Amino acid sequence: MSGILIMTDTVSCIPHHVAAANNIKIIPAANIMYDEQTYIENVTITATEAYELIKKDPDKFLTSATTPALILEEFEKNSVDHDVIVHITLSGKLSAGYKTSSLAAETFQEKHPDKKIYIVDSKTVAGAQGLVVLAAAKAAQKGMTPEQITNVAAQAREKTGGIFILETLRYIYRTGRMSKLGSRIASMFNIRPINMVMDDGSIEMVERTRNIDHGFELMLDIIKKEAGTDTLHFMVNHANDLPAAKKFSALLKKNFKCLSLEISDYSPVMGYGAGPGALFVGFQPEIDL
Repeated sequence: MSGILIMTDTVSCIPHHVAAANNIKIIPAANIMYDEQTYIENVTITATEAYELIKKDPDKFLTSATTPALILEEFEKNSVDHDVIVHITLSGKLSAGYKTSSLAAETFQEKHPDKKIYIVDSKTVAGAQGLVVLAAAKAAQKGMTPEQITNVAAQAREKTGGIFILETLRYIYRTGRMSKLGSRIASMFNIRPINMVMDDGSIEMVERTRNIDHGFELMLDIIKKEAGTDTLHFMVNHANDLPAAKKFSALLKKNFKCLSLEISDYSPVMGYGAGPGALFVGFQPEIDL
């Protein structure tokens, strides 16, 4: 039986090979429903397939948050081989995942007082969340205690940034931030907003552009300003637009000293509102362990 397992949800966008190499367990953040069919992200539907459904009919594409019962089931299964689980969720400002996981943990602890579950709100999403989780996984690999690991996650979050650009505003009404008519009108003007994950885990628009190349330049400038260093880890996530992800990754390599750089799918659980073509980048300096 091994000691500590780091767990997170699919919104973290951690590639499977990276999760496997770092002993990270990834569980679904939500179920995807389309035309009376229910899918499990990365299990019964791929990100590419999900984005095709969004483009086909966004109104039929729905998500349903994972229940405490399903998370409890994951805790039960994984506690067989682990005494301690540190579960790092997506931002509590954007989802009920943190609260749901906390409820599941309370139930689990009552049934298994000899085990320990720690629930950590990453206060971020996508590649930024993934980088926070990876920092915690490295701390676990160094043999740190659960309390030390949660402290590392908190410190990592303070230093980790997340920024993303939308290819279109056509789908933004799905988030409730704009009416359907308003999003259609805005998309006609080819406005591409640039949004950033704030310190409290919320998301705010910080720039806008009509040109994707100009948008990439703005994102590079924001990263330089926010990071305070040019030596960074990156995780780039794309909503069914790998060429754009590769193009932006090349710019990151040109403008920064990349400690690591991973490209992965932007979870359609988040992408149903961002829409196909969205591109997210998480950035993080080396965390002192």
